Parts: sequence; structure tokens; C-alpha cells
Amino acid sequence: MKKTFKRTSGVIVALGLAIFISACTTDSDSQNTSTPYEEKSYTVDAEKVSNLSLTTRGRTIELVESTDHQIHINYFENDKESYDINISDNKELTMEAVNNKNWKDYIGLDTEKEHRNVKIAVPSGIASGITMKTSKGDIVISEVDIAGSIDVATSDGKIEMTNVAVDKILKLETKNDDMILSEVNTKGSVDASISNGNIQVENVAVDDTLKLKSKNGDITGTVQGSYDDFSISSNASKGKSNLPESKGGGTKTLDVSTNNGDINLEFVD
Repeated sequence: MKKTFKRTSGVIVALGLAIFISACTTDSDSQNTSTPYEEKSYTVDAEKVSNLSLTTRGRTIELVESTDHQIHINYFENDKESYDINISDNKELTMEAVNNKNWKDYIGLDTEKEHRNVKIAVPSGIASGITMKTSKGDIVISEVDIAGSIDVATSDGKIEMTNVAVDKILKLETKNDDMILSEVNTKGSVDASISNGNIQVENVAVDDTLKLKSKNGDITGTVQGSYDDFSISSNASKGKSNLPESKGGGTKTLDVSTNNGDINLEFVD
């Protein structure tokens, strides 16, 4: 009797699981068919914007240079996922994700990647401050010259910057992935922090302070300037560092710290 009961229970569980998976797949396929993503765009004159703020999740954000004097934003929407875009009286442009999904919308595999991207193009030398927040998505910034500040953060996604100039402050934060800064130049300061990932810098230049902080990851690469240009603070807890723990002098500041990671930075003129 016990063996018969076990066999019967196993059949019932297997049958129930098959029905559940079938229902989930049917719901997911039906959902994907009934709510296709549509590519949309938004354009505004850059002079009408003093600050640009984007908040989303599950999306990769790209920031590039536009070919005119306008801000262009390309994105994807459907009836479950959309954006509220507004410009306030004080010229702050905000773009915030709106999610109307229920639990059934998360069942099944979403293999479409194209709609998981928001691309922003801004004019060279734009004075606006730029803030971009996402999760489970990368932030990629390339070939831009920003007269204001940049503040970006993600989780479970990398931050990658290439050929970027910033006049004021550059603030970067991510976790569970890497941060790569190549040919980044700021007249102000850089404040970059990461958890469970590495920071790699190549020819990064600052006029004020370069602050790099990691937990469970290494900090490596090259910094523009000579050793004597910087006052240095370095701390590698549970790791090794090629920098002194403390050094005075210099007109700039290099503040580097790791927890369970190594520091290996070289100076290049």
C-alpha cells in the first residue's frame, strides 16, 4: 500500500507541475503577444533643461552625444511598462519608469533584449546636471562633454565610460559587476564606489579629487599626472597596495580604499 501511495503521489505532483508550467507558458506567451513593445522618442531643446533625471529598472542606459542642440531620448513602452516624462517650472526634466505588471507578467522567459534599453543623446558642452539610476542593467557613457555634473548608479550591472569630459563632479556607484573608466577627464572630482566588482581606470584625470572605493574587488589602472601631483590616502584591507598609506604634498587628492581587494595604480603624464 505504501509503494502504491508513493507512486500515486508522484504522478499527481508531476501532473500538477506539468499543468502549472503549461499554464504559465500560455499566460506568458499570451501576455507577450497582447502587449508588444513600441519604440518611442522624446526631444527637447537643451537650453530648456537645467537638470536631467532618469529613474528606471531592468534597463541599460546609454548616454551619447547628439548631433544638434537638443536632447533626444529613445525608449520602449507597452501597456504594462511605460514612463512619465515631465519638465518642471525650474527646468528639471524627469523621466520615471511606471510598472503596471501583475505576478503573471513575470512568468516565462523574456528573450527580447532590444526594448531593455534607454538611449539619451545630449549636446556637447551641455550645462545640465545628469542623474541616471537603474538596476539589473548597465550604464554606458561615451564621447560626451558635460559642463555640469553626472551622478549615476546601478546594481547587477556594469558602469562603463569612454572619452568623457565633466566640468564638475562625477559620482558613480554599482554592485555585483565591474566599473571601467577610460579616458575620463573632470575639472572637479570623481567619486566612484563598487561592491562585489572591480574598478579599472585608464588615463583618468582630475583637477581636484579622485576617490575610488571597492569591497570584494580590485582597483587597477592608470591615473594622469605625476606621483608628486597628488596627496595620497590608501588602504587595502585584506589586500595589497602599491601606494603609500599616506603621502602629503600635491595640489590634487587621491583617496583609494579596498576591502578584500588589491590596489595597483600607476601615474602617467
